[in-house]
Amino acid sequence: MSRKVFLVLIAAILCGVIGQFSLKAAANNLGPIGAANLVEKAIAMANQPLIWLGLVLYGFGAFGFIIVLSHANISIVSPLLSISYICVVLGGKFIFNEPLPPLRLIGVSFIMAGVVFVLNSSPNNAAGGG
Repeated sequence: MSRKVFLVLIAAILCGVIGQFSLKAAANNLGPIGAANLVEKAIAMANQPLIWLGLVLYGFGAFGFIIVLSHANISIVSPLLSISYICVVLGGKFIFNEPLPPLRLIGVSFIMAGVVFVLNSSPNNAAGGG
């Protein structure tokens, strides 16, 4: 995978992560959603700019992912998307003040190790090349 394609992958991942943060912030603004207030909250969602931002960012992320897939093996690219899990867990802790218990931290460490293994599994190194 060339550096340019790798940068598109990172941009796609960041779009997805920021999209998730936007949707979480919007959900926090909306409050709990249940059967009793579903229609009211659905209307409120349609008027929530953070929801639209999150959805647009998801779209950009998907577009970037498709571009990357046109240049690289899905068996390399798809596992690298797990970088988003790491970012979301850390963002949950530092942006939304969510707890980060030791077992979750251990799980994130395993994901990080997996990303390193996947990056190094290709003869040309997934981030290298020209």
